[in-house]
Amino acid sequence: MRLRNIVPVVGLAVALATFAAPLAGALGTVSLSQNVIPMTSDQTTADVTVNWTGQKVDTLIFITVCGKTISDPTFNVALDCDDLTTLTKNGTLDGSGSASVKVFRGQESSESNGWGCYGANDTPPSGVKKNTTCYVRVTNNVIGNKDDAAEASFTFEVGGAVVPEAPVGVLLPVVGALAAVGGFFFLRRRAAIS
Repeated sequence: MRLRNIVPVVGLAVALATFAAPLAGALGTVSLSQNVIPMTSDQTTADVTVNWTGQKVDTLIFITVCGKTISDPTFNVALDCDDLTTLTKNGTLDGSGSASVKVFRGQESSESNGWGCYGANDTPPSGVKKNTTCYVRVTNNVIGNKDDAAEASFTFEVGGAVVPEAPVGVLLPVVGALAAVGGFFFLRRRAAIS
């Protein structure tokens, strides 16, 4: 093949690659308000804000918590993401947006896919894969869209237990007793002054 025959073919290939790339969907970015999420020892969910850019404009957005990264060649949205955490948002004019997402600590909600998101020292139930890093995945158009999917990872930092609130049945008598004692001393002091 002569050089002059190759030049038009190469030029056509470059032109096609240049114009086809935007049609394949631009890979966006995803960020979370917290990537290390503090949790008490008895806490199982937390709300984080997810922000995204680079999604298709005016196209439905799907946000899901997943136990495996989308860069893993074995990633399967039906098996590796928790469908009960999926949020669906309307698209925007610039392909960016934000939403509050509830991330979970423990086994995924269907309890049938055999994975969960856990803190480093958590012990999962038998037969459940312990993921200490999980992901919030954002994509558009359909939940299975791999071309435009982007993600942000998160982990849990598990601390001490929450101080339990005193029940109302205990607080009312205590407050009543304190009021009675206070009233007694007030009247006694008043009587002593007279």
